[in-house]
Amino acid sequence: MKNVLKRLDPFLKVESVLEESDRMEFVVFVSSSSALCPTCGKRSFNRHSSYMRKISDLPIEERKVFIHVKSYKWFCKNSKCERQVFTERLPWIAPYRRRTQRLENDLREVAFSTNAMQAEKVCRTLGMPVSHDSLLRLIYKTPLPKKESPFRWY
Repeated sequence: MKNVLKRLDPFLKVESVLEESDRMEFVVFVSSSSALCPTCGKRSFNRHSSYMRKISDLPIEERKVFIHVKSYKWFCKNSKCERQVFTERLPWIAPYRRRTQRLENDLREVAFSTNAMQAEKVCRTLGMPVSHDSLLRLIYKTPLPKKESPFRWY
């Protein structure tokens, strides 16, 4: 089961796994010794603090999956940068989100394929519990592809 998380991020270290009949919970930490400031892009080696994030992921064997990630905050050493402290960015979680990118992609696919009320029922059946309101917010946040009209005159 620990190898499942290696596909998300090779730097994840699994501390513990809790398996129950309806869910699985992983406690992991990121084994990084530095991070890039999202504002100025300068690498920092000075940790400020750490905190835990609870992230939902794709279900495994129809069980809900939660990942408790220990992330770090870092000092930005660039004196010209407006941020003094920043949080570590993980490529598989968007900032301020509580779902992995791959879970959001699957939820988006289900939400766009049917209406929000039925998508909620389908997601619950698949082990991805989400409300229809959350699905609607996900739809509204999704940028529409830009297509040129066939009726456009040049």
